[in-house]
Amino acid sequence: MLKQRVRLTEIQQFLLRNVSIIVFGLFINQMLQTVGSMILARVLDDPAKFGQVNLLLQIFGMTALFLNVGFNGALIYSFSREPVAAIQTKFRVALIGSLVYGILFVILFSAFSPLLAKSYQMPELTMALILGSIMMIFNSMVNVGVAAFSGNRDFGNQAFLMVVTTTFSTTGTILGVILPFGHLSLLANVSLWMGIGTLLTAFFICWKVERVHKPQWFGRLPWSDVRDMLAYGVPSWAGNIAKAFQQPFLVMMVGSTSVVAVGYLANGFRITGFIGIITWAFMIVAFPFVAESANNLEESRKRGTSCVRYNNLFLYPLTALICLYPDQINGFLFGTSYKSADSGMYIRVMALGIFFSSVGRLGGTILAGIGKTKANFWVMIVAGIFVVLIVPFITAQSPVLSVWIYTGGWAVSALSMIGFFYYERFTLDWWKAFGEPLLPTLLMMAVIEVGRLTGAWYPVFIIAGLLCAVVLTIVIEFRQKDDAKTGPGAVRSA
Repeated sequence: MLKQRVRLTEIQQFLLRNVSIIVFGLFINQMLQTVGSMILARVLDDPAKFGQVNLLLQIFGMTALFLNVGFNGALIYSFSREPVAAIQTKFRVALIGSLVYGILFVILFSAFSPLLAKSYQMPELTMALILGSIMMIFNSMVNVGVAAFSGNRDFGNQAFLMVVTTTFSTTGTILGVILPFGHLSLLANVSLWMGIGTLLTAFFICWKVERVHKPQWFGRLPWSDVRDMLAYGVPSWAGNIAKAFQQPFLVMMVGSTSVVAVGYLANGFRITGFIGIITWAFMIVAFPFVAESANNLEESRKRGTSCVRYNNLFLYPLTALICLYPDQINGFLFGTSYKSADSGMYIRVMALGIFFSSVGRLGGTILAGIGKTKANFWVMIVAGIFVVLIVPFITAQSPVLSVWIYTGGWAVSALSMIGFFYYERFTLDWWKAFGEPLLPTLLMMAVIEVGRLTGAWYPVFIIAGLLCAVVLTIVIEFRQKDDAKTGPGAVRSA
């Protein structure tokens, strides 16, 4: 009887199994980046140089958003709906289209590198940006290769390739500091070694794609396929730019006044990045998962609700814990020298911003899964416009207020996304998606806050609060059955 009660539906099994795979891969990614940052912080032992390297990485992170012009997103959608056509022509269209666009973008970026270096009054940044721009071409190949596995819902290989990409990139960053070439500057060495790592990654992923998918690498490029892929991919691509550019833009604005503050912000984003990997994992799984049932809106609603629900079951408690203990986490990971009077506030506000961003990011992915990509674009514009219009004018006076603007923009974006669900007549079960998952976290926080009053018993109450959250989550999940079970065909790729 008990076994019957706790049996998971196929939707639950699919989500939990595949999201667990992606979360594991993203967690390793985040750990690699965090450990790499810890090594850099200790090897450089100079907050100014540490801030310069992080500024360079943020610039590369921002420019990488402009690659692929939506071909990779369109390829994921094609693999989910038309796998044969994806292998025969659309993979080739996406790869060549991305490479051509990437080359043009790199030429333009290199031309503007001296102006960017001058704006930061860092002449050595020019060579670093030119060297680093070359690796963007290989990044285009990496993105298309990973998209093939995502669209085919081969999440194990996708997670593995993401880890490979981060491993080469992080290793390159560290080698650029400890094994410099000749008389190149610190930043130029970092760019050169990162480029070598990206080149190796691109060749490895292409070899993996050939071995698993065996696409037709050579052949004609049907204009109809190019047009269709751009029509689907560009709105999503533009929305992703508006969504993801905000963190590097914020760091770059702060860097224009203080490179030391860049290090503090970068550390804060790495800590709160552990929250972001939850939603990122659900976005990766939700896109092909919802797209498969796009012709059945009721089934798609059920799948969308489940994605948001399980995202929040993990996201709520992690956000709460980071907000409760920001200074302790920061000091443990990066050392007391990278703590400041504002560092705890940075981390708390960033954590809330990433939490609010999950509504728009995951919601946009779910709507894209049913072919509605414009919502993703406009909601991300709502989030980014506050950062673009306000942050440049207040950063010099108050970096903390700039982070509040970042978080406020995402809060407005979350409300806008809920409005788009109604506009597209694709409303979710809001209580199951957002309300019920909050209950275990509220219980956990209540127990922990009571523990603050007990003095020496406080650690016991922290453990008790965590256990209460886990137990209540299990009770909620297995107290009720899923609305309806799907047949084996609906999750055949699980």
